[in-house]
Amino acid sequence: MKPVDHSRRGMTYSHLITFLILILLPIVLFGAVGAWALWDRGQLLWLTWTIPVSWGLAWLLLRRKDVEVPTLELGSREHWTPKDHAAAEIVEAEYKRLDGVTGDMLVDVAFYRERTLELAKKLAKHYHPKASDPLDKLSVVEILTVAQLVSADMEEWFQKYVPGSHLITLQQWRLLSQAPGWWTAAMNVGWIASVILNPLNIARYAMSKAFVDPVTKKLQSGLLGAFYTYYLRQVGYYLIELNSGRLRGGTARFRGAMHQLEFGGTGDASETDAVVEPITVTLAIVGQVKAGKSSLVNCLLENQRAAVDVLPLTKGVDRYELQLEDSNDRLILLDTPGYSDAGATREQIDSTREAVRQADLILLVMAATSPAKQADIAMLDELNTWFREQHRLKPPPIIGVVSKIDGLRPVMEWSPPYDWEHPSRPKAQSIRDAIDYARQAAGDRLSLIVPVCTDRERGHVYGIEEWLLPMVIVQLDEARAVSLVRSLHRDYDRQRLQKTVAQFVEVGRRISDAIRKSVLN
Repeated sequence: MKPVDHSRRGMTYSHLITFLILILLPIVLFGAVGAWALWDRGQLLWLTWTIPVSWGLAWLLLRRKDVEVPTLELGSREHWTPKDHAAAEIVEAEYKRLDGVTGDMLVDVAFYRERTLELAKKLAKHYHPKASDPLDKLSVVEILTVAQLVSADMEEWFQKYVPGSHLITLQQWRLLSQAPGWWTAAMNVGWIASVILNPLNIARYAMSKAFVDPVTKKLQSGLLGAFYTYYLRQVGYYLIELNSGRLRGGTARFRGAMHQLEFGGTGDASETDAVVEPITVTLAIVGQVKAGKSSLVNCLLENQRAAVDVLPLTKGVDRYELQLEDSNDRLILLDTPGYSDAGATREQIDSTREAVRQADLILLVMAATSPAKQADIAMLDELNTWFREQHRLKPPPIIGVVSKIDGLRPVMEWSPPYDWEHPSRPKAQSIRDAIDYARQAAGDRLSLIVPVCTDRERGHVYGIEEWLLPMVIVQLDEARAVSLVRSLHRDYDRQRLQKTVAQFVEVGRRISDAIRKSVLN
């Protein structure tokens, strides 16, 4: 390993000027010699018109276009709650507030600090509206985590998209705001000399002046403004994560969870050497008593029931492990006792309610042969109300499952497949009508609705592999996000006391070692 040469220093401002002169000197010499040759041949007069024409076209190009700076991937929003999406509107409004912002402000560290604090206060107030000082709710570890995450992102962006970024000092970065002034001054000197040599150049000067100032100012405000916008976007993203409580475990835990969210479902970690642990997703099957929940569980498990043990029981709820192809997620299937106005005990209803609140994906089973949907709607409304109060948790997706479609008219007919989306037979039309009725009753409470038949005894099994399982796979990404958000909060609450005790023990050990060393000395 080669030794580090500590005698080497960063490039100073004079070094940078010398570097630019050496690079530009041949170009200037070639330009001067070429201009003299063209002047001598009488062709320079016409070629100088390319300057105002080109700048005019540049002005027309930039007049309606904003300068866009390449940005890094912001990060997943799949795990965001409705509260988080509302907070994102505050962030967007903040980084669009560029009226009155000058180039000098956009290179001033104090300006960035001031705007960052303003945004932090607005977001904290959004999440803690009743707090006298919302920032008091934030922990030191969370604030340090935001600083570390934003700094890492900005460092990566700067090194990736700014040429010579490792050589630029803070002083040189500040000089960027003065570059348009220098450029204009240099061009004015050139045009004055040109007009003195040939008064006819005054027209070209006027045209160039009309275009060069707007172009340079547009480039300056666009580039610096885009950098500032990207900075606020990153800050806002991580402040949302902070106020939602997902940074309480620190940088490593948050990054691990986001990596798990990206690769955990497929196990494809080819872009990184880190090992991705499978995510545990809890899938709850709920519905009214005798809606067909248990028969749906039997069809989903099929031959797996003999291969897996029943997991430890929640009171009144059976738990199984479901294995799906093309997914490395660990799926826990909850078979709940059901609910309805009659036929379910209070204990069964409470067990179902608790299972639903702990679920990452919900299958709501509704019998196609029963028009009574009031209990289902009540359960959905209760669930929505509960998650609105738990704004740090992401509501799970809910798939409506219309069961017992073999009992629809004509009752004696059963000859699948049925194209219920484009029905051409009476049975297919009845299935379509049952789906439409359930959709009308549930409104936007359900993510989607599919029909199934799960009567294994009579051999009437249909819709599981055709519609239900593909839709479950589609919703697994969102369910995975629900699970990870829940685990971030659960892990922090579980480890908070344990971590505090360990920190006190470590401090005590260090004090003991220091006392022992002082006594021995």
